[in-house]
Amino acid sequence: MRKFFVISLFLAFVLVACGDRKGGVQCDGWSFAPPAGVAVDTVAIDTMDVKNPFICYEREDECYYMVGDGGFMWLSDDLHSWVGPYDVLDQDTASWIGASPVITSPEIHRYKGKYYYMATFERPDFVAVDADGKPFARRSCVALVADDIRGPYRTIDCNSSLLVESEMAAHPTFGVDYFNVPYMMYTHQGEQNGDGTVQIIRFSEDLGRRVGEAYIMFSAAGNPWSGDFVNGQRVFSPIMEAPFLFFTDEKEMGILFTTYVDGVKAVGVAYTQTGEYGYNGPWVVEPQPLLTCNVGSASIFCDYDGTKVLAVSKDTIIDGVAKSVPQLFKLDMQFDKLKIEGYYKF
Repeated sequence: MRKFFVISLFLAFVLVACGDRKGGVQCDGWSFAPPAGVAVDTVAIDTMDVKNPFICYEREDECYYMVGDGGFMWLSDDLHSWVGPYDVLDQDTASWIGASPVITSPEIHRYKGKYYYMATFERPDFVAVDADGKPFARRSCVALVADDIRGPYRTIDCNSSLLVESEMAAHPTFGVDYFNVPYMMYTHQGEQNGDGTVQIIRFSEDLGRRVGEAYIMFSAAGNPWSGDFVNGQRVFSPIMEAPFLFFTDEKEMGILFTTYVDGVKAVGVAYTQTGEYGYNGPWVVEPQPLLTCNVGSASIFCDYDGTKVLAVSKDTIIDGVAKSVPQLFKLDMQFDKLKIEGYYKF
């Protein structure tokens, strides 16, 4: 039974497929323009300011691609030096997204020969309410599509907002089941529901609409270590963000997530238990965080030779300026749980 449900859900972030890479990779030219008023530059990864970085390696052109908040893209042939930013979005302004959304927590996934840019889109002119009845700018998750990884990414269905309009949703990620049925996992944010939840919903075949309703995989209240200690008791943090689905080499399924512990951003891991379908759980959060020290938005990719790499965003100060710097860690995933071996060596 356990082998069945583990095999029945495999990751659809095909862009992180591993193996049979060769060194000395070279990236070809770029055909799209940078954002208006922004100069394309080459910058070292440890000086970049990219919140919620997501990196993938593309087999066909042997390039690494990074996306982050703002809707821009960078490319690299060695993971250390990155060229960008480039504007790769061409969304329909008549759709729910509008003309000037705030774009955060993007990911790129390959599915049935096309590339999908999934992100949180915030509309400051659309208002919903939080758990205390206070208004906030509406956030929701939308997928855009392109024939090439470099875009341009366009709206799939201009009449669809994908999720429930009143729901404060963010941080989408992607997976498919044994029958290649697509699903999106995302967070219903704790600012609205008081207990941030990781949820899953089925996509339509073109990833433009939802099919049915979302259900909860696990919530912030089930985390044994997040939050603050007040008078000797833990007060849990309702923040549950940035889910990312992965498999270990032993085919154990887990989800990375971001929350807070003692006021500091941290990355945690939850693993699924026995069940007919892996994503149905039950899910159990590990008793200790994977990373602390103000890091979050974790995801996993493979470099050119198949080494598994954890990418995170670290909030720090450089020359007096607050930045979110991408950091890379080498992973050991050969057993039933992932383990950080140390910083990635370029």
